[in-house]
Amino acid sequence: MMRSLFAAVSGLRGHQTRMDVIGNNVANVNTIGFKSSRTTFADTLSQTTAAASAPQDGTGGTNAKQIGLGANVASIDLLFTDGSPQTTGNNTDLAISGDGLFIVNSSSGTFYTRDGSFAFDAEGNFVLPGSGLYVQGWMADDAGVLMTSGAVGNITIPNNRSMEATATTIVTYTGNLNAATTGYEIGSILVNYANGNSVSTTNYTPTAVAAGTIVLTLSSGEQVTLDSTASTSEFVENSSIAGLPLYTSTVASVTASNELVDVTLSPTEGSGIWAVGGSSDPFNVTNLTSGTFIPGSTTPVTGNVSAVRTITYNSQQLVELTLTDAAINGNTYNNGNMTVYVGDNSYEVGDTYAGSLNVDSITARQGATVNLADGTSTTVHANNTPPLTFTSTSDEFIRYGNDNDGTITAIDRTAYTSYRFNGNLVDSVRVNTSSGLTLDGLTGQSYTTGSTAMFYPSTTTMFTVYDSLGSAHSIPILITKSSANTWEIALSGGGTTYSMTEDDGSTTTVTLTKSPAEGTLTYNADGSYAGGSASLSIRTTNGANDMSVAVELSGTTQYSGSNNINASADGNAAGILNSLSFDTTGTVIGIYSNGLKRNEAQVALATFTNSAGLTKTSNSLYQESNNSGTPTVGTVSDFGSSITPSALEMSNVDIANEFSDMIVTQRGFQSNSKMINVADEMLETLINMKR
Repeated sequence: MMRSLFAAVSGLRGHQTRMDVIGNNVANVNTIGFKSSRTTFADTLSQTTAAASAPQDGTGGTNAKQIGLGANVASIDLLFTDGSPQTTGNNTDLAISGDGLFIVNSSSGTFYTRDGSFAFDAEGNFVLPGSGLYVQGWMADDAGVLMTSGAVGNITIPNNRSMEATATTIVTYTGNLNAATTGYEIGSILVNYANGNSVSTTNYTPTAVAAGTIVLTLSSGEQVTLDSTASTSEFVENSSIAGLPLYTSTVASVTASNELVDVTLSPTEGSGIWAVGGSSDPFNVTNLTSGTFIPGSTTPVTGNVSAVRTITYNSQQLVELTLTDAAINGNTYNNGNMTVYVGDNSYEVGDTYAGSLNVDSITARQGATVNLADGTSTTVHANNTPPLTFTSTSDEFIRYGNDNDGTITAIDRTAYTSYRFNGNLVDSVRVNTSSGLTLDGLTGQSYTTGSTAMFYPSTTTMFTVYDSLGSAHSIPILITKSSANTWEIALSGGGTTYSMTEDDGSTTTVTLTKSPAEGTLTYNADGSYAGGSASLSIRTTNGANDMSVAVELSGTTQYSGSNNINASADGNAAGILNSLSFDTTGTVIGIYSNGLKRNEAQVALATFTNSAGLTKTSNSLYQESNNSGTPTVGTVSDFGSSITPSALEMSNVDIANEFSDMIVTQRGFQSNSKMINVADEMLETLINMKR
C-alpha cells in the first residue's frame, strides 16, 4: 500500500514538472525565435515479488511478478522546429528558415540565437540591441569580395562609408547587328562647309586635319594654353620655353618694380585734380618702383596738406594745395613735394589729401611685369622688342616664355579630327539616294555615287566611362555596315579622334585604335562573330590619369531582324553609402549615392550535431554544452537554409497542442492525487481494524 503512495507522489512530481514546461512554453508563445520544450516520462524501478521461471517438464514457464514504483521525468527535450517568419518592415531584421543559429559575441563569450531582431549601433556595429552582443560574420573588401572561409568577426559598417572611384578599363558590346540593314545607291553628295557655302559632288574623299588646342604644364605649376601665335613644333617635354611665343592676350595692368616702368599722367576735372604744378598738361613719372597701373584708368595720389590758398585758374576759382610726402600710387613724387589745383575747398592745413590722376600710357621695359586679361602674369621679353607702350586694356601683348617659367612637364593635346574637302573645312555631309531619300552622312567617310559603293546608315552607340577621379565621360562609337558580313568602327563623325567639352569646362579627347587597323568588324555566314576589336585612348584636362579602354565586340552577333547592339563599361564614380539591405543569404548590400550596390558583409550561421543539447541562457541565447557538439560555422548556403530579410522568426509553440497537453497533464495530476486519497483511506481502514 505504501508503494502506491510513493508511486502516486512520483506521478505528482512528474506532472508538476510537465506543467512547468507547458507554462514556460505558453509564456513564450510570442517570444522571437523561442523553441518550445516537451516533457517525457519513464517508469522507475520495479519491485520483483517473484522471478520468471523457465518451462520445465510437464509445466510451462511463468512470468515475473513485478510491482512498479512510479514514474520520473525521462527528458525535457528542446524542439528545434522552425517558427513562422513574420514580416516587420525593418530591413535589419532577419529570420532563419532551416538549420542554423546566429552567432553573437561579447567579452563574456560566444552565444547562439534564433532571435534576428538586429540593428546598427552609433558606431555602425551590427548588434542584438537588447543585450548589445555583436553579430558575427565576414566583412567584404573594398571591391565587395567576401572571403567566408576565414574566421568570423564583428560586422561594422559606418554610415559615412565611401566607395572609391574606379577607372574604366573595358567596354563590352552585346546584342545583334541587323544583317538586313538597308543599303542605298548614292545619287549625289552635298557637302556643307563651315564657312556657310555648299557644293554638290559625285566623289567625296575628305582629308583629315588636326584642330583643337595644346596645353603646356610648366614646372612652375602654371598651365599655358597655346594659340596660333605659337609654333607647336618647338615644344618638347622637359625643355625650356624661354623665348618661345605662346599666345596673344590683352593687357589688364602693369606692375611697377625695379624702375622698369614709366607712366604718363594727366589731370582733368573728372579726376578731381585740375592741374599739377600749375599746369593741366600731361607729365611723365619715370622709374617707378611700386604699384599696379591700368592703362586708360586712374591711379591714386596722396599727400599731407601743408598750405592752402584760393586761386583763379582758367577763369575757374580753385584751391591750391601744397603737399608734402606726396606719392603717386606708392611712388614718391618730386622728393615728396607737389602742388595740385582742386575744386574741393574743404581742405585745411594738416589734412591728408587723396585724389587721382588719369593714366594716359604705360611704358614697360624688358623684365617689367605685365598682367594679362587671362589672369596670368609674365614679364616683358626681349622678343617683345621693348620698351612697350600700353594706352588701353585692349592693347595686345605676345606672351613669351621666360626663365621663371621653368621647363615643360606635360603637353596635353586636346586635339580632335576635322575634315577638309577641296581645301575647305567640312561642317556636314548629306547623301541623296537614287530613290529620292536624303540621309545624313559622316564627315570622315568617303562616298562615291553609283551602284559600286552602297550607303548604309550608321548605328550610334553611347556608353559612359569613368576616369581615375570618378568623372563620367559619354563616348559615342559608330558602327556602319560596309558590305555583307562586314562593318566599320569609328568615332563620332566617322573619324578616329573625338573631342568634347565637359560641364566643368575641361576637355576630353578620345582616340580610337582599331584591330585590324582598318577597323573592320566581321561575322561568319552563320551570323556569329568572326573578328574585329578596338581600344580607346582617353585624355582629359581635368587632372585625371590618361585612360586606355579595351572595346570587346566578341559578344555580338549579326542576324537579320532587330538591331539592338549595346555597350556597357566597368568603372564607377565615387559614392557615399546611402542605405543597406539584406538578401536571402544574409549578405549585407550597400547602396551608394553613385547608384551602385556593393557587398559589405555576410552574416554567419552555426550548426550543431545536437542542437537540442544546447544550454539555454537568458535573452533567447544558447551556449555550447557537453552534449551539443562543437559548432560548424558557415554561410546560409552551406547548410541549405535561407534567411528572410525584414522578418523575424516567431515562437514555434503550438498553443493548441499546449492546451491539449495542459488538460492531459491536469488529469494525470488529479489521478495521482486521487490515488493518494484512496491509499490514505485504505490505510485508515487498516488502522481502524485494530480498534
